[in-house]
Amino acid sequence: MNTTPSTHTDPIVQADIQLLRRIAQRDSRSFQEFYQKYGGLVFSAIAKVLNDHHDAEDVMQEVLVQIWNKAHLYEPRKGKPLTWITTMARNRAIDRIRSKQRRSRLNGDFENENKPMQAEFEPSADDLVNDKERHSILRTAVSKLTPDQREAIKLAYFKGLTQAEVAEQLHEPLGTVKARIRRGVNRLEGLVKARMD
Repeated sequence: MNTTPSTHTDPIVQADIQLLRRIAQRDSRSFQEFYQKYGGLVFSAIAKVLNDHHDAEDVMQEVLVQIWNKAHLYEPRKGKPLTWITTMARNRAIDRIRSKQRRSRLNGDFENENKPMQAEFEPSADDLVNDKERHSILRTAVSKLTPDQREAIKLAYFKGLTQAEVAEQLHEPLGTVKARIRRGVNRLEGLVKARMD
């Protein structure tokens, strides 16, 4: 795409540059104007990469925050405002895919590490008893959490949702969910440690 200064003689491009400059000065009205003008286009660029409505909504929120916080970094000589914004949106969407792939690999690695040993390394009767005891201790500890903590931890650790996805599913603020998971995990660690000692 041509990014020479001549592309910016277009009055629409000029208006967009001014819009970004006002957003950089924390002008919320200009931010609203930007959203009405380009929100659908930005969402569409994200959705094409992700092909998942919930993920696209999450990433759209991240991009809007990024535009609000980084509008001052836009440089007209490097390209049109819309190009800058859609590139940012696509990059965030690609980051989301990579993040999910990493999480999926980690879950796979965890499952592989925790699969029973191969036939030549069959666990001993002691190992089986210890495993059963550990599972029992963990089950008992989980049952002692509050229902809210139990539900949040189940979604985050057993279903693999991000904290933002847990918050969305539970219709709770993200800060509340983060605190709930943190308190639940701390409580679990204390309960399990007390039983293991």
